[in-house]
Parts: sequence; C-alpha cells; structure tokens
Amino acid sequence: MKKVIFTRNEIMNFSYEELYFMYGQYDTLITITFHYNSEAYKIFGGTLMGDIIYTEEERKELEKLLKEQPVPRSDRKIRLMPSPVVKITKAQFEQAERYGFQCSDIYEIWSYNQPRNNNFIAKEKKEIQNTFTVNINSNPFELNKLSYGFLSSQFKRDSPLSPEQKYQFLGLARFFGEDIAVDPLKSLCDNESAIRYYELQAKYRDLTLEGDEIKEFGGLIADRYWKKEELIKAEIERSGTKLKAVAEKYGDELRNLKTAAHRFEEQIILFGQKLVYLDLERFLHIYARHVAETQVGEAFDGKTVFQYKYDDIIRIITAVVESESEAIQDHFRTNPEKPFIRMGRRSVYYQGHYYRVEIEASGRLLSFHPYNNNEDRDADDK
Repeated sequence: MKKVIFTRNEIMNFSYEELYFMYGQYDTLITITFHYNSEAYKIFGGTLMGDIIYTEEERKELEKLLKEQPVPRSDRKIRLMPSPVVKITKAQFEQAERYGFQCSDIYEIWSYNQPRNNNFIAKEKKEIQNTFTVNINSNPFELNKLSYGFLSSQFKRDSPLSPEQKYQFLGLARFFGEDIAVDPLKSLCDNESAIRYYELQAKYRDLTLEGDEIKEFGGLIADRYWKKEELIKAEIERSGTKLKAVAEKYGDELRNLKTAAHRFEEQIILFGQKLVYLDLERFLHIYARHVAETQVGEAFDGKTVFQYKYDDIIRIITAVVESESEAIQDHFRTNPEKPFIRMGRRSVYYQGHYYRVEIEASGRLLSFHPYNNNEDRDADDK
C-alpha cells in the first residue's frame, strides 16, 4: 500500500482526511466514541454506529487530497448513516444523516477487521459480494397452495398487493373455488383477462387443464407475448429511433433486450406498509438506457451504465431500495400522495455508486439509474 503522510495536528484524534483514508473510502461500518461533553456527545450520547456518507464531489476531492504530500488534516463535519441496530430519535437520525458533526468531537473509533476495497474508484464489471445460492426442490402441485396462502394472508391483513399480485390472487381464489364476483373481491376485478390467465396457469400446474381451456390458455400466453413486444417497440421509439434502424445497428443489444423483457415478470422490490414494485414498462426504461448489454439507440449513447452483469441488475435495484427502506416507509406514512425521490446530492450511495431513485405514490418504481460520471446528476440539483 502507498505510504500516506499526514500533517501534524494535536487538537484532533481523527481528521476529515484520515477518516476517509482509514474508513470512508472502504464504506466501513464504524462505532464512534465522542469526547465527553463535546457537541456531538450532547446530541448523540457517548457512541454512535454507522457508515460515513459522502457526496461524489467530496469523494473526488478526498481522492485528490490523499495524493498530496503531506496530506492536510482538516477539522470538518462528516455525515453518518446510523446503523439500523442503533436506537436513536428521528431528530438524532436527521442530525447525523443530514447535518453531521465535527471530526474533532471524535475520541476513538472501532471497526470490524475485514477485507477492504475502494469500490468508488473501481471501473471494471463487478459482481455482487457475499451471496450464496440456495437450491429448493419445489413441487409444482404445491406451488398453487403456497402462492394462494401467501397472497390470501396479505389480503386478509390488508397488506398492499402489486397489480400482478392482485390478479394472481384473484385467479388462484377462483381456482380454489372462491366466488370472486361478490365483495370484497368483486371490487378488485378490473382485468378479467389477467385474472383468467392466472386461473388457467394454476390448472396447468395442477395438470387439470384440458379441452378448450388449453387453447384459451395458449391464446392468453400469446397475448402477453405481443403486449411485451409492443412495450419494447414503444420504449425504443421514445428514443426517436426507428425499430428497423435499431435492429440494424444494435442487433445484439436489441436481442438481449427482448430476451430480458420476455423472461421478466413483475418484481416486488420492497415489502412493507408501502409495497414497492417494478413493472415491465419501467424495467424496459431502465434496461434500454442504462444496461450495457441492452442499451439500444443513439439517444442513449453517453448515459451511465450499471457496472454489474445485466442478470444482477434487479438484485442491485432491490439492495439499493432496501437500504432506504426506513426512509421510504416514513415518507409514504407522512406523504402518501407524493413520490419518493432521491436524486442529485441526496442520491443513494451503495457499494461505490450513487443512484437516482424515484418511486410513485402507487409504489411503482418509476426511475432508477447510477450517477457516477453522469452530468445528469448536476442537472437534477438545479
């Protein structure tokens, strides 16, 4: 490791630059002990656990400062994202996350000894770390019962259902003999075609699909296929490029986009009092613009792309949204009709990248993309 020399300053135990050098650049979870009777001590008490928060400009500035010899030692404010295990008030959380505290208030720091990498400066394709695969032997005959049991319990608890969950619930309810033509289920029945698809899908899994229903199910599958094709066409046309021109210049990307779209089913991104979901239209919006393997059309050239394999993008979206779970739920409790937005300087930082996140009042994920090296981030602050 390159030797870094800091200027002398006996007033502080930790400077702004040292905190980044030792912990911040690695996104390390730390436990801070404050000097007795310091301003931070008066606000938070003796200790506080969390991750140091930086804007992209701050990280770039600090990367430059670490190349100076000697590196200066500044007493500046740092912001901290408190760990979920810490019991603090809403006011204390806001103080730490939005306003921060002086470095000179810190007496000592504890951190877990683990491999450290600066993900912010890494440019190569990345893989999601610390994951493992669990193989489950699922019985197709039991899948209908499991799905219906879960959705039914959600409905009875008055928990929110996404649009596709609602249709699946109604289709399974009718499959299991429920009368969905009476309240309280009747008021949910606003798309008979979608409900019928899930009812026949349940029969297909149960090996009870026969006669004219086989032909009907095939027709519904075809309808869903062509609806996806229309959404793909509409997304490409939003770029101002004709489908034929895209096919000629971006053949591989277009094929990848179509493959991804046709295997995509609505995804639940976040469970809770406010359910957050990603539908096909917004999936296409994200993939056509910000995924290298599926980025189609000249209008999208120059837009930032995810530094992950496109098979992992949904997992990244889920992880980033889950990292803001408490803020999302709190927002919709107090502002149920307003969208949740994190952009510009308030964008979400996760494993080396800043992300724009916008969620509609309905819970639909409207936009999601990385900001690193993206001029649009500055425009979002204007």
